Amino acid sequence: MAQPLPRHATALACCGLLPYAAAPLSCLLWPEHRQLAAQWLAAYSFGIACFLLGAWWGMALIRRCPAALYFSNGLFILAFFGRALLPTAGWLALAALLMIAIWWVEGSYRLFRPQPPYYRRLRGALSWIAAGGLLATALLTAP
Repeated sequence: MAQPLPRHATALACCGLLPYAAAPLSCLLWPEHRQLAAQWLAAYSFGIACFLLGAWWGMALIRRCPAALYFSNGLFILAFFGRALLPTAGWLALAALLMIAIWWVEGSYRLFRPQPPYYRRLRGALSWIAAGGLLATALLTAP
């Protein structure tokens, strides 16, 4: 039987998804401000990627897993240069792929197995919804 999601995890998850839903909706409702919505989502998604990859460090250091440190740094460097060098719509598309890649690694790598059982389900839903919002915003703002 699947473990129910704790109330605090559900609340935080819903709050965290708001920008991923608000940006494409803003692009549709106020097309004259779609670049601003895309810029905000770009900044937010970079912050979330950094947050997720940074969390790997604590786990990797405690469990003495240097491979996760290298992988975290590699994905961060990809995110950093993607955000710095790509146009906003390109970064949003890359960020969508990064969200799925980060979730996939967390589900595949033994370092992350001690996490609560509900967490994998929650992260999967969050990652796919975030990726959808990122891709929708990228499509709505691409030149």
